[in-house]
Amino acid sequence: MDYEAAARKLIVYSQGLAKGSLGTARSLAVGEAPVLQYLSDKGEPMNPSVLADTLGYTRPRMTRILDSLVYKGYVERRNDENDRRKVLVSATPEGIEHAKRQGDNSIAAVAEQLQSLGDSSARELVNVLEKAYSITYDREPFEKPKKRKKPLER
Repeated sequence: MDYEAAARKLIVYSQGLAKGSLGTARSLAVGEAPVLQYLSDKGEPMNPSVLADTLGYTRPRMTRILDSLVYKGYVERRNDENDRRKVLVSATPEGIEHAKRQGDNSIAAVAEQLQSLGDSSARELVNVLEKAYSITYDREPFEKPKKRKKPLER
């Protein structure tokens, strides 16, 4: 297999998917949607540096994302009551509602695309992406796969 050609295709296709069904359905710039979704799900204020580390963004990138989300009214920044030098961010009620609404739309759009692939291909795609996620970020996928009786070959 030509792994460099496969890598080029993966980059092009994954960026296209992010900008296509996910980006369009969420009406947010790429990078903003996962941050808003995470803050909405978390439901409590968070340090931007911890948020960046958790989601795998650089701190400067996280600052740009948060600036944009604050401008749109989806996230608010405030000083930590216990340490005024620290800043905390949280999703606003508008941000939480937007994340829920757009998350539902994104899921429906991607589900439709997966359905057009058929059961076998869709299952294979999700399995491969889970493995790639684990390798890339050196952590387990969001949902752990079911245990297998036989170990997988690498």
